[in-house]
Amino acid sequence: MRVLDEWLNYIDTDEVLPLFEKLDKDYNVPKLTSMKWTDYSEIVVAVVRDKNLSHLRRVDSVSELRTILDLLKEHDEKMMLRDTFSHILDLAASSSCLLDRLLVASTLLKYLLDAVYLIPTYLQSQTWKTYKTVLEETLVHLAPTLLQRLVLLSNEMGNFIRHPFLLLLQELKRISLQDFAEIVELISLTVRSAEVALDLLLGILEPESSRLLVQRPIAMRQFTSSLFGIALDHIDEASSRRNPEQEFLELCMDGYRDSHAVVKCFLRVDSFLSGVLKVDDHVRLTASKPPKNAPIARPFSMDAVVLSAGSGEATFRCLHHPPSYLDQCAWSIIQCASFVTSKTALDAVTTFYTEREACCRIYGMLLGPPAAQIKLSGVELPVTLVPSLNRSQNAALTASMKQSLTFIWGPPGTGKTHTIVVIMTQLLKELPQSRFLITAPTHNAVDNLLRRFVANSDAKKSGVVPVRVSTQVSIIILAVVAICANIRMSFPKSPRTYVRTRATPCWAKISVQTTQPAAKRKNASKMPVSSSQPALVLR
Repeated sequence: MRVLDEWLNYIDTDEVLPLFEKLDKDYNVPKLTSMKWTDYSEIVVAVVRDKNLSHLRRVDSVSELRTILDLLKEHDEKMMLRDTFSHILDLAASSSCLLDRLLVASTLLKYLLDAVYLIPTYLQSQTWKTYKTVLEETLVHLAPTLLQRLVLLSNEMGNFIRHPFLLLLQELKRISLQDFAEIVELISLTVRSAEVALDLLLGILEPESSRLLVQRPIAMRQFTSSLFGIALDHIDEASSRRNPEQEFLELCMDGYRDSHAVVKCFLRVDSFLSGVLKVDDHVRLTASKPPKNAPIARPFSMDAVVLSAGSGEATFRCLHHPPSYLDQCAWSIIQCASFVTSKTALDAVTTFYTEREACCRIYGMLLGPPAAQIKLSGVELPVTLVPSLNRSQNAALTASMKQSLTFIWGPPGTGKTHTIVVIMTQLLKELPQSRFLITAPTHNAVDNLLRRFVANSDAKKSGVVPVRVSTQVSIIILAVVAICANIRMSFPKSPRTYVRTRATPCWAKISVQTTQPAAKRKNASKMPVSSSQPALVLR
């Protein structure tokens, strides 16, 4: 007891020490008051520092005009930048500008890339109306980038992004499917408010898509609804993660990739992020506190995708452009969700609708064009109606035996799996020399179908040997051992490992061996299977 008392006195404590030392770095944002004005012309100083817009009449070079606009933007003088921008547009419209008016209009249009919130100011000006026919193609070329940069401002502007976004879309006559998909992808990654996301996707993009996307209406409706569903799923998943990790990061620039800035951080040896961060994870990086010279400002936050994550280092592809003080402050991190599945689905949908028949031979059939446009070999096999199937199930069986492509839909518990097993047995009966590949999104789905098939009396009479194909041995061995049938299993990996299982109700034997590729094995299936998706081959 004396030892315990000493332990309580010297060791036990209610104080909780943080695992990581909290970085507490002060930083400043650029301010006009701290600038040295000796390097700038009298006109630039008068407009930017003294806020005397009347001096804009004296601007006689595009470089000087850009200097004025850039200084206001770099120092986050949004209101002053808007007033200056609007004043220049008025001067160009009234012929009170020393510069060529078309040159001014073109320069300001291109400057929208740096300040997209000025889009309404520009598109509603008399200068744009005067030179619209000349500059329209330039706007079409810039529009996808402008729309993306508007999306990046959604968390700062909130619902105020709606007006410039819609105004810009209404000025366009067309937009490519690829550009449209990239905008939706960016919304899924960077818009944090479900309300704003729904407004952009369903309130603006969906109504305008029928006009802007030039393809068959039914195809475009399917294209947009598929993209929107994937995006909203990811937004919902990402919004559930709101609490930042306790560890703070120090970031630095590491170049650019695909026009996006790449930032790098070094992780401590005991950092838990080394085992948590995965490639293609969606993360949010936020400055740990407001800048010292703007204490009531909201800390800057940016979305990013993990490019690499290992022991000691991680790199991120930033969707927002990092601020100039990136390496001067500490950053908190929120791991939102993996973007692997969503990215794959978005790319698949985009490829399907852009490449069409070149991507998928049954593209036309999926969209339902006239039968004359479908060039698939017909199927006419005899059908034996099964008493164990109800009317709708027998209709599905008949369709499968008569058509090249059949979709069977039904809620859970309506007998879809049993119907598929009956279809498989009748196809094997009518086409005994053929082999059939059955796939599903999950291993459980394939194994469930396999159990039903080997238990079917007609399947047993056919003498067919199923081949269970998978790239992961551990996932399916136990499930297949319990199946009472003669089953062959194939695992197409390098080195190729094949598992053969013969099982009876009270006896099971597994042999694992490394052999030659399937094409060279004796009694091997002649159907090559290279996909990593779970599959079942009926020989």
